[in-house]
Amino acid sequence: MIGVGATAYALSGPKLELKTNKVNVEYGTTYTPKLKDIVKDYKDFNKGDLEIINKIPNEKDKTYPAVGKYSITVKYKKKSLKQRVIVKDTKAPEFVLPTNMELLQGTGVDTLDYNSLKSLMNISDLSEISIEIDTSKIDINTPGQYDFNVTVKDKYNNETKKTGKVTIVAKPVISSNEEVVHETVKNKDGTTSVKTKVQKKQSSNTNRTSNNSSSNNSNSSGSSNTSGGSSSEIHKGSLTVEMDPKYHWEGDHSYGDGAEINGEDFDKLTGGDWKNWDY
Repeated sequence: MIGVGATAYALSGPKLELKTNKVNVEYGTTYTPKLKDIVKDYKDFNKGDLEIINKIPNEKDKTYPAVGKYSITVKYKKKSLKQRVIVKDTKAPEFVLPTNMELLQGTGVDTLDYNSLKSLMNISDLSEISIEIDTSKIDINTPGQYDFNVTVKDKYNNETKKTGKVTIVAKPVISSNEEVVHETVKNKDGTTSVKTKVQKKQSSNTNRTSNNSSSNNSNSSGSSNTSGGSSSEIHKGSLTVEMDPKYHWEGDHSYGDGAEINGEDFDKLTGGDWKNWDY
């Protein structure tokens, strides 16, 4: 009986089986298994009779496949088996926050400040993301330190939440040829902070160019500091803006602070229509 069984096994050959019929692969990686990794009792086979067919395509403009379901085929003589391959995105976005951000009393967290914050966050995620910045706990009119919350979530609902610090500093008294600006500084421990400082005003031509550039940047979608997909933003809280000490606006209402400015320049600075204003 033993001899007959051995003869039958020799004639039919080993039975083709896979070590696992399904594998999960993390998005951003490729799956290129070898036969010895997926065929059960691989050492019993004549290696020339085994073949693996892997035609999993890469995502467009990427070096790895898109999230989805695929399969590879293992063939042995006239028999073939398929292994299911599930590509999933299970990794949450990664980012950092500045140690502290300074804002002037009464000016608010404007869109330019959000863009500055995004540029320091170094967000890393392969999928499309959304960014939610909650500033509702900040009292912009009272100097002090406050918390703000940032949530970055990708399209597959992987999310990371962090809390940052904002310091509201008393608005300094400045002369007509000075302005307050934000600057990013590097701390001794390698972290970053955003501080305010008073400096001489730039020429009017430079100011206009800078403001036009800021407007273009704030209207652009996505983020060059996001690795992988694009991004969208949600801002919570009451926001006011001060781009130039000569004027300010709150919500939809813009007005001067007693400084003289002609209508054309006002339009260039605010994007408004001075002829239709009720001064």
